[in-house]
Amino acid sequence: MTNTALAQSTRMLMDYIKTQIPAITTDQHAETLAAQIIAGLPRLFTEKPEIFSSALSMARTKQTTTELMISKKFDDLINKTDAEMQRLRWTQAQGREHLEKFYSVRSRYSLSLDQLDNFLLYLQLTDSPIPNNQ
Repeated sequence: MTNTALAQSTRMLMDYIKTQIPAITTDQHAETLAAQIIAGLPRLFTEKPEIFSSALSMARTKQTTTELMISKKFDDLINKTDAEMQRLRWTQAQGREHLEKFYSVRSRYSLSLDQLDNFLLYLQLTDSPIPNNQ
């Protein structure tokens, strides 16, 4: 394997590490971890860097697909909470007040998927058109 190919593979792995492990904030830390990973990989990856590059590419594709699925789920939950808020005749201000009180955010877009799902469940179980004085 050429030094250029190894350097390119290491750079790709470093970039991937920095996007996946938020605690790794510097190139030096990412490079150290990448070198440790590469040293522990089967010889196939070090002798055939194109396979390594392909494996990273496949991992990114899988990650992108997962992110797209999460995005669709998030959009679906937003649409369902819109419908429930309309059913309850909540204004935006009433919705914001609830979010601030229970989630410390002003927008549903600041919620995690689980929080948004919980908010939807709360709305679905609520019969009152005006939020209770919680």
